[in-house]
Amino acid sequence: MRAALLAAPLALAACGDDMRMPWDQPEPVAAAPAEPAPPHIPEPTGGSPTQQPLEIPGPTAKVATAEARTLAVTDLVAGGEGWAASVSGSTARFQPEGAAARQVEVRRIPWSGGVEYIGTLGGQPFVLRIQSADCGKQKLSALVRAGGQTYNGCAAPAAPAAAAPAAGAQPAKAAATPAAPKPAA
Repeated sequence: MRAALLAAPLALAACGDDMRMPWDQPEPVAAAPAEPAPPHIPEPTGGSPTQQPLEIPGPTAKVATAEARTLAVTDLVAGGEGWAASVSGSTARFQPEGAAARQVEVRRIPWSGGVEYIGTLGGQPFVLRIQSADCGKQKLSALVRAGGQTYNGCAAPAAPAAAAPAAGAQPAKAAATPAAPKPAA
């Protein structure tokens, strides 16, 4: 019987299974992560991008990233109850009721809902947001944030500068600020 007890561990070890006690087992060895394959970089075509397009072949579709009605508007006039504004190029002119008009250097940012003109007025943010929405007789709505105030109103594209008038023709009039409702007295 004693011989059988002494031979049992040898017989179990010969089976190939690790019959050690959990505290006697070696630490598991972590497998090294597989090294990623180097990226495939196609051979250069030898052509200049000005001579050969670098586009992916196949059908493409245009994707709108800006609102169509406001995308072409670069110069505009806007106004509402107690304020008026106009934009020409990179300069906006803003005049709240009862205050002098002030010039603001702005940056034009088209976006999916319209166009924004953003600058700094008196050390605070100035935002003139134009959106395609019916606003009475106008086709564009306007929102101004300046000096901690928010003003709502309407906008319209400014009349384009007229080229040299033809002989006998009347000069074109500049677009006026959209009519704003009169405040109640």
